[in-house]
Order: sequence, then C-alpha cells, then structure tokens
Amino acid sequence: MFASLMPDLIGIDLGPAESLKLSARSGFVGLDLRVARHIEDLERMNAESFATAMEAAGVRPGYCSVTPMKMDLDEDTWRREMRIAPRAAAAAAEMGYRRATSVVVPGSDEFAFEENTRRHVDRVREIARVLSAHGIWFGLEYVSPATRRAPFRHDFVHSLEGMMDLIDRTGCERVGVMLDCFHWACAHESRDDLRSLRAEQIVAVHVNDLMPGVPIDEQVVGLRALPAEHGLVDIGDFIGGLADIGYDGPITAEPSNPKWRAVPAEESARATREAIDRCFEIAGVPSVRREANPTT
Repeated sequence: MFASLMPDLIGIDLGPAESLKLSARSGFVGLDLRVARHIEDLERMNAESFATAMEAAGVRPGYCSVTPMKMDLDEDTWRREMRIAPRAAAAAAEMGYRRATSVVVPGSDEFAFEENTRRHVDRVREIARVLSAHGIWFGLEYVSPATRRAPFRHDFVHSLEGMMDLIDRTGCERVGVMLDCFHWACAHESRDDLRSLRAEQIVAVHVNDLMPGVPIDEQVVGLRALPAEHGLVDIGDFIGGLADIGYDGPITAEPSNPKWRAVPAEESARATREAIDRCFEIAGVPSVRREANPTT
C-alpha cells in the first residue's frame, strides 16, 4: 500500500503538472488524477511525456477519473460526459493508470430500487467496455451515512454487501469496489467484511475520520476529519483488514471539509500525507515510503 494524493479532495485546484510537483514535494508515493477533467491539458503535454515526468519524480499512478464521477447523472449529462471517456481512458492507460472510479449515490427520487439497479447495471457495463479495452479496472464507491440517504424518496445501494451484489449483477470482469473507511464505519462494517473480498476486487481506498461529538448515524459526508485524527474510525482494523487480503494499491485521504479551501496547498498536502503514514503505523502495516523533495 502507498500514500497517494488526489488534490481536489483537500481543496487544491491544480493542473496535472503542478499536482505532480506537489505530490513529489510532499512525499507522496502516488498521484491520483481527474483525467477526464484535464484531458485537454494532458493531450497538449502528451500523456507519454507526463508518464516520463512521473517516473523521473519517483511518483507512481494511483487511481483516476475517466468517466462520469457519479453514476446517477441525468441521461443528457451522462451521454455528454461519456463521449470524453474513450479519450480519457486512452490517456490514462498511456500514463500507466490501471484504476478508475465513480460514486454510486445511495438513493433516487425518480427510480425505485430495482429500476435503479437495472440502470446502474447498464451504465457499469458501458463503462467497463471502455475501460477494459485499456486494461483499466473500474471501482464503484458506496455511500453509507443515513443523513445522505434520508432526503431521497427511494433507497439505493449503501453498503459493501449491497455493492458487491450490484457488481455481481453486471457480470463484468475488472469491476470492483472503491472503499472509504468513513462509509465502512457508518455502515457498521468490520474487518471481517473486508476479509470477504479478494485484493483484486478493491480498486482504490479513501481514509478519513468521523467528526467528534456526532452520533455515527448523524455523520455527514461533507464534514470529515483527517485520517486517525480523533481515533473514531478503527483505522487499525480497516488498514489491517486490507493488509490481511493483500491489497497493495493507493491509499488516499478524503477529509472532506470546507476548511481546506483556506489552507495553503503545501500545508494541506503535507498534513494528509503525514496522516496516511499514521494510519499505516497504527495498523502496524508496512507501506511504500519516499522522502519529500522540496526542490521538485
């Protein structure tokens, strides 16, 4: 496992080249990219050249976004964003990315559970066809908090078990789950739930912590703490469970909170990298490390 940086998860708005420099300066082993969002920049600078720059900086590919970031978009928006996907997938593969993700929203006002399931199955299959042509795995994230589900008329997938059932219904290879310890905790899941998976079924991983003084069923997705900041998520069990099954991919911090917009990029990147390192130490799990290079 290795610490990877997704800049926008901590309020950093940088293009690919500057994101790479920041990840190297901050001691990250990996870099996560919104490839579809930055496709024109990446094509201008040449994906192969960017891959060379990553190798020179000692930074490896983490995970990326090449298809719509949420699976519940209206049809017109879905079609528009999917038109970019083949270009983005080709660029991602050329840069060495083999992991891409999207989020399953845990409810719908329009679609009841079974209809929404069929809709998601069709969309996952569509994405899988695009990504598998480039050797990229697709990971789906479930969102568990009761506060996120409550506004919807119809409930939808919001647990690891439900997500694996949805994936099974697609019949697709190279489709797995993106795990987030916040959602794992809010779904009241355990280390044994993680042990039910195979390493290759986990495409990417987010880490963070619950907010203190808030009951678990009242936690909200837009307010999360740094990984291991309060010790409210059992990060030792979470990272340990991943180690139990041999997961060796990126670990990315997602302490979603408006405060990061006011924090300088260097400070927020350093804080999240150090927090991820603490997670590995708490779990007693070895990780790939690299020293920060302030001159990069």
